[in-house]
Amino acid sequence: MDKVQLRRLPVTEPPIPPGGGRIQSDAGELAQIASGPDAYRFVAYLELRPGRPRGNHYHTRKTETLYVVSGRVRAVFHDLTSGRRSEAVLEPGHLVTIQPHCAHVFHALDPAQAVELADVPYDPADTHPHQVGERA
Repeated sequence: MDKVQLRRLPVTEPPIPPGGGRIQSDAGELAQIASGPDAYRFVAYLELRPGRPRGNHYHTRKTETLYVVSGRVRAVFHDLTSGRRSEAVLEPGHLVTIQPHCAHVFHALDPAQAVELADVPYDPADTHPHQVGERA
């Protein structure tokens, strides 16, 4: 789907390559989600609980990036321009970027944690309800 980019950050050794990566050590994991000229204007921590979906909305201006820290999350997407639907199971290390006009909902399959980054400050007027549905 054109409006959703999904990739898993690679587990690597220092230095972290361009595009990000994860270093795992006895001290814990360090995940470099972004570095360089990208201007993020919003950062949030999300807790996702089974049986309590997050989302069912789209944005007209905001490009949203979600990094899964722990747990598993079923993500369902609906591209409002093309009508295409897709879904993916996100796991720790997955990084998904959602473009404007793509409705999305996240269903925690396990208790999960994620970090959200966006290119614009949070604006409640740019969150438009849209029931994505259960299956792609």
